[in-house]
Amino acid sequence: MKGSIIYVKGHKSSEIQSEQCLESFQKYGWDVSLVEGVTPETLDDKEWDVPCIKGGRLIGFRDKGERSYLTKKSCLTNHVRIWRKVIETNEPHAFIEQDAICISKYDHKYFDDVLILNIDYAFKLPSVLGTLSSMAGYTPFPTFIPKALPSNYPLQYYKNNAYNGHNMIPGTAAYAITPSGAKKLLKAAEEYGIDQSDFLINEHNVRLSYISPSPVKFNTKNLNLSHKL
Repeated sequence: MKGSIIYVKGHKSSEIQSEQCLESFQKYGWDVSLVEGVTPETLDDKEWDVPCIKGGRLIGFRDKGERSYLTKKSCLTNHVRIWRKVIETNEPHAFIEQDAICISKYDHKYFDDVLILNIDYAFKLPSVLGTLSSMAGYTPFPTFIPKALPSNYPLQYYKNNAYNGHNMIPGTAAYAITPSGAKKLLKAAEEYGIDQSDFLINEHNVRLSYISPSPVKFNTKNLNLSHKL
């Protein structure tokens, strides 16, 4: 499967982890490349001039300061660029953050919309979700073919708007997306409003599926640059 590894140029830890990430994916035959991520310094706020959804997570970051908001908007822009690429090339593509590590090969191109590639590790440390007692350690039933999220999946959109109550992706460290999924996300955002990337990727907008055992895990340290950049 083809994929893009997003990293922050000039950030030493990001550059180191991105090289480790690249090596791990290439080891298992993935067709991946490094892609320089957007930062508040390089963000063109007009690149995708869509308003935030009311009451969403992204707009809430403005209360923490413009830098926090622009950092989150930069993160979302990275995803939007990949979604547009998927539509242009008309083939599935993996979005991979620099602190992901590949542990097996995978080339199943037949899945609906969005495929979670790291679900076995998404609710375990060093993931932020692994610190939440209501979710820590969650792992779904094993499935070698893409399968819809089970009824006991613990992570739902909790803000008071159209997305409320729908299952959402457990972070965006590693997922694959189809052209149909990319089109749905862009259309939904333009109709309802944008949100933080992992909040926008929810089952109001797209179908989420997973595989387990997961082909991707976290590096030993989660840089969490969407908060600390």
